[in-house]
Amino acid sequence: MIFDLHCDTIWRLDSAREEGRRLSLKQSILQVDEQKLKAGEYFAQCFALYIPNKYKNPYERCLKAFQIYQSEMEKSEWLVPVYRYADFKKNKQNGKISAILTMEDACPIGKDLNKLRALYDLGVRMICLTHNLINSVGYPNYSSPDRTIPNVTQGLTEFGRILVKEMNTLGIIVDVSHLSDKGFYDVIELSKKPIVASHSNARGVCRNVRNLTDDMLYKLADNGGVMGMNYAHHFLHDNAERGRQTISCVIEHIRYIRRKIGVEHIALGSDFDGIDAEIQLKDASVMTELVIALEKAGFTSEEIEKITYQNALRVFKENIY
Repeated sequence: MIFDLHCDTIWRLDSAREEGRRLSLKQSILQVDEQKLKAGEYFAQCFALYIPNKYKNPYERCLKAFQIYQSEMEKSEWLVPVYRYADFKKNKQNGKISAILTMEDACPIGKDLNKLRALYDLGVRMICLTHNLINSVGYPNYSSPDRTIPNVTQGLTEFGRILVKEMNTLGIIVDVSHLSDKGFYDVIELSKKPIVASHSNARGVCRNVRNLTDDMLYKLADNGGVMGMNYAHHFLHDNAERGRQTISCVIEHIRYIRRKIGVEHIALGSDFDGIDAEIQLKDASVMTELVIALEKAGFTSEEIEKITYQNALRVFKENIY
């Protein structure tokens, strides 16, 4: 079974409608749809609402994106939203795939905790605090053209620190992918609940600053959090073309992280529909190939189950109510 901590599919559906095209979660050209999730033997998929800073009213735009998500859920035969931890078990018993509403970039919240609470009421259960631009919450980790020089001086804003505490209180998981190095350590200092880096790999294997350093791995383990392996080729290998061999590269990252902090903090976070599809793990339908490769690489069935769904599920259990 597969639990994927991040995809950008709702953003792709939203963008298509802006262009006058219709795409559906039932079946489409995208990397994630119902048929591909079923073929890939998914347990759960996180669907991110990503609202770029280009919009004058990002919160209003976020609500429009939510309406697309809600409409797709209502039409879906196999996907059922999760609001409480118990929903995971119920959905599995009913033969359904759990859908979790998340956000990538907290910019729609501005500096208004009431908007955070309203989004929680809609079903948002995880928020990636920043994307690639500065927002009211904090600073991202893109401070150099080649993405190898991290931002170690600018982290969470004053409001960002308040937001993290309120997310802990409400039961919204804090996601540090895209956040600056300084912001990561700010979150580690503040969060009383396990956090995630939903789609980030190991910087000790690939230098891209979207990945976590060894020290970050240690701090993540101390926090009880997890990191989801990102399948984007430029986050997997310093030679981006080599990174297109997704399966072997993902396993290399998994082995490295297991050696540093143990298998209990590794999960999956594809970044599907936000990444180039010209890779070995091209879409959700082929995820069984990664499972088979992990078996051939000597991982035990217990380790594979932790990586593919149990570790992510544990973090949700410790965060949402």
